[in-house]
Amino acid sequence: MAEQLRFTIRQRHIHPLDFILSLIAALGGDGNSDIQADLHRKFNELTGLNVSYRSWANQAKKDVLPALILWLWLQCLEIFSRKVMAFDESSPFSEFEHILIHDGSSQAVYDALKEAFPGRFSAVSPAAVELHTTLDFLTNNLVRVQLTEDTRSERNCLPPLPSSMAYVLMLMDAGYFELELFAAIDDREGFFICKAPQSINPTILSAVREDGKNLNRYKGQKLKDVLSGFPKDQCLDLDVEWPGYKRWPYRLVVRWNEKKQKWAFIVTNLNRAEFTLSEVLQAYRLRWQIELIFKEIKSYSGWHRFNTKSATLVFSLILMSFVVVTLKRYLAHAAQANLYGSGAIEEISTHKVMKSGTHLFGNMVLSLMESGKRLMACIRKLLLFWEQNAKREHLARDSCSGRIRLGLCLMGGA
Repeated sequence: MAEQLRFTIRQRHIHPLDFILSLIAALGGDGNSDIQADLHRKFNELTGLNVSYRSWANQAKKDVLPALILWLWLQCLEIFSRKVMAFDESSPFSEFEHILIHDGSSQAVYDALKEAFPGRFSAVSPAAVELHTTLDFLTNNLVRVQLTEDTRSERNCLPPLPSSMAYVLMLMDAGYFELELFAAIDDREGFFICKAPQSINPTILSAVREDGKNLNRYKGQKLKDVLSGFPKDQCLDLDVEWPGYKRWPYRLVVRWNEKKQKWAFIVTNLNRAEFTLSEVLQAYRLRWQIELIFKEIKSYSGWHRFNTKSATLVFSLILMSFVVVTLKRYLAHAAQANLYGSGAIEEISTHKVMKSGTHLFGNMVLSLMESGKRLMACIRKLLLFWEQNAKREHLARDSCSGRIRLGLCLMGGA
């Protein structure tokens, strides 16, 4: 592929496989890389060569490098992504084949790149990028990423909807609240749960209190006109409609947030007879899983403010962080499969996997650079370490308030 993209024109000392693997080792292994020179030194360390910085930088700044890494990441997603979680048959969520979580996250880059990547907060971070991401919760991996300048609107970066969304549930934050989007999902037989902004003011068609009591006095009223009279000690389950969208009445779950001292609104088209108010609220909490993968990408995979003026290299390194996360999550699921096969009920934490075993991970990458010598031994040693040191904690807590409460169970991993 490097030859097809003309990243490699003449075979010299810098082979494309060694170049790519050294970047993976630098971002996912022990390399504390903050500047280009660190990446260059990591390449020389792993290959045993003495390539000049200029020669290495000429490769790193090639315009086709992002395309090569993007191709590699797509290969990783195709090979390493598989269903690793499912809902118990007794759970109403077991009908969904895909639970897609969509959100965005911004990250500052080197200030000199403010023309290529303008940031929203120009005084603090004049240069920044925005990562618009869709996570498939049941595979526990990314399925779509759009990288833009930080100034672009979140709603303009919503993923295109497929022609059919049967057996698909989407979870979104308030930044993606859009009635046209909800209507489109509904027309495609899909389902959604989305946090609503404080500004909404639909007409109430019916209101049911958490204890099951019907509150007929709110029927036909505007939400803001009666909101102050809502009970704060119980949630309300409303049917509401908006002008111009009367074909699509939706459920609106209203809950008082004592900590923030304001109302929280969750809008959904899930059927009340099948999905209880409590289950809707618990399902929306699954959206937090995408925040975990943002943390893994930005904090533990080398995606930070590299001291380089090359927009091409910055773009390449961000894409490479996706490769690192996809690879490590697959290996975490493989470690989980080993535990599952031995009859253990413990779960491997992808968060702990990203933070630990970096030296062993680097040894695995080095083995690949040496034509796979000792590769299986390196992988076994790495997985055994994670099996012993990266187990998920607080399973009892999750049974009460976390994802296990919804009937979510493991499928054995990779």
